[in-house]
Amino acid sequence: MFKKLLSIALTILFVNMITAVPISAQSQAGIETQQAEKFKAKVTRLGTGKRARVEVKLKDNTRLKGYIGGIAEEHFTLVDPKHGSVTPVPYTQVQQIKNTNHSGAYALGLGAGVIGGVLILVMASLRGS
Repeated sequence: MFKKLLSIALTILFVNMITAVPISAQSQAGIETQQAEKFKAKVTRLGTGKRARVEVKLKDNTRLKGYIGGIAEEHFTLVDPKHGSVTPVPYTQVQQIKNTNHSGAYALGLGAGVIGGVLILVMASLRGS
């Protein structure tokens, strides 16, 4: 039974790998505009204030940390809480935004979930043997 399921799964994966996937051609400007809109939506969802802490990686590999002080059409402002400096960040220059406002309870819950998942997998594999 296991060998049959494994062979079916491998066959499906192999067919998936050799199947041609059409690629849509887009201009670089179109892709950058889409990314800028995506980052703008994320910043808007996070909101402003000291509870909207983020780490921003720019396209020139500069990393900025702080909280979102204001949101405008073409940029948002990042406030460094240590120095109080305000930096305008254009959405087009953003490569990645990470929300760093997770509480200790969030990290504890995530860790417990991962450990619980590993334990379930171990129990299932021991039961199947």
